[in-house]
Amino acid sequence: SSPFLRSSVQALELDRQPPFSVYLRTMQFRLLVATVAVAAASALSVSSKGADTTNKLDINQKVYIENAPVLGDGAGEGALNVCSSFAASHVSNPDAPAVKVCGTGIKLTAFLRGRCEGYYEHHKEIGSCNTGEDSSTCVTWSPADDARFGEYQSYLIEQC
Repeated sequence: SSPFLRSSVQALELDRQPPFSVYLRTMQFRLLVATVAVAAASALSVSSKGADTTNKLDINQKVYIENAPVLGDGAGEGALNVCSSFAASHVSNPDAPAVKVCGTGIKLTAFLRGRCEGYYEHHKEIGSCNTGEDSSTCVTWSPADDARFGEYQSYLIEQC
């Protein structure tokens, strides 16, 4: 075989190989995909650690406003960590609302303002966050305890 033929064949083989920039782009893409996969796995791991497995409320955690359940006791847990307004009928009635918080793992904070914001001393925490007490402990509060409570407009239910 002639040297010319060999160099021509080698030249053809070199022409068929993609340029180095293609390899570089491919490696960069693989690195990007791997980074995204690791980040997604980390996010799933963090979110599953913060999942409701330990934050589920037991059957003793209940909140009632004017004897109607707003958390637990069939009302579900949708009111947890959500700013809510007292019903207009409660705000307009100076003898309402009567609030009852049961259990030792939750509390209701009532606010004078309608945005769940404290205003000087015009907020009231209701509930027992003392896990040493009986789990069926209930704490009640109403305008009968403090007439100013009849003017409160919003509330927030939180875990202790």
